Amino acid sequence: MTKAALTMAGLAMAILASTMVARAETVAEKKQRAAIDEAAAKAAGDIKDCGKTFKVTFDWKAFDGLDWKKLGHEKTDYYDSERNNLVHLGEGLNTLCGDKDYKAALAKISTIVYRSTNNDQIWVKAAISGATMTLDNYSFGSTRGASDYSSAAKAAL
Repeated sequence: MTKAALTMAGLAMAILASTMVARAETVAEKKQRAAIDEAAAKAAGDIKDCGKTFKVTFDWKAFDGLDWKKLGHEKTDYYDSERNNLVHLGEGLNTLCGDKDYKAALAKISTIVYRSTNNDQIWVKAAISGATMTLDNYSFGSTRGASDYSSAAKAAL
């Protein structure tokens, strides 16, 4: 192996090791994060009347990127809250499929991203970019219900 190849291999190993250390989680935290991902998948399954399947994802980068220390909170304290916020997402969007115009607009969407934010100027706000609908949620308010998601989606569609 050349010196350049060894250097590149060493650099790749160092990067991999640093990301593994930065993402060290307890078993309990991994289970809580998995429960949120499962709630997102269930929300996708709750959208039944649109005639298609959607992919619903939780934006972990946005959640982890909040300045938890500055906010005066521990992110681990908000896992259950975020899981609960996802419970009615699918139900809220599914109600829109009862209206042919919203159903047609939703047909252009394939991915729905739930993103946590500390923006206290919003409740839930939807934005469409291509085939993706992003739902920004002010994560430090009350638990969201179906009507919060349907209202946000209507405003964006």
